[in-house]
Amino acid sequence: MNSAWQWYEKGVSIPVLRNKIHPYYGTYFPTRFEHLELFENWLNRYKGAKKSAIDIGVGSGILTLQMVKHKFQKIYATDINPNAILGMREFMEETNLSRKIELHFTHLFGNCTIQTELIVFNPPWIPESHDSKSIDQAIYYDASLFPDFFAQAIKRLAPDGRVLLIFSNLAQITKVTNEHPIEKELAEGKRFKLEKCFKKSVKAASTKTNRDQHWRAQEEVELWVLSKL
Repeated sequence: MNSAWQWYEKGVSIPVLRNKIHPYYGTYFPTRFEHLELFENWLNRYKGAKKSAIDIGVGSGILTLQMVKHKFQKIYATDINPNAILGMREFMEETNLSRKIELHFTHLFGNCTIQTELIVFNPPWIPESHDSKSIDQAIYYDASLFPDFFAQAIKRLAPDGRVLLIFSNLAQITKVTNEHPIEKELAEGKRFKLEKCFKKSVKAASTKTNRDQHWRAQEEVELWVLSKL
């Protein structure tokens, strides 16, 4: 609790953002940034429309704030964690972003029915092996998450739009599973095609940790860019 208060009070610096974030207790925020750098590089090259975007699982708001920085006009951001919504609402009031960001406390897309140019999703990277508590749902995904996401995303994506998923090979290299949910959708779903998959190696673990993280030498974060078939 004390650490969470310190993070909220003092803020957390994120390399791809101008301002610190102030995450509420129980709200996911990253402690490494390779996946955010992949997304930032993609945004730097993006030449498509920027009328709207949807950020699924907004968390501490980093992906949404990156899109605001890159001039997206309206972002619909959702999350099932009430503290994520409260934290983002407070930040928006202090930074006059309410006209650019619309928050929805809901699972996946909820009642958001717009068709958009860009859908962004940074899902959990590890399949659950037990019933997750709500605070764990930013870390572990259940069997229905990806099928439900893709089934809903295809309805919300504009004809020339793109779905971006930020993922990792973490579950595969740690032998949790051999199945990759995005690869499975592309092989079986008949809804999306792959435009590009960008990958970036993760930096070595801190020498100060006592945990065995030998697998970090093999870990890569991934940015999957999908469009409609």
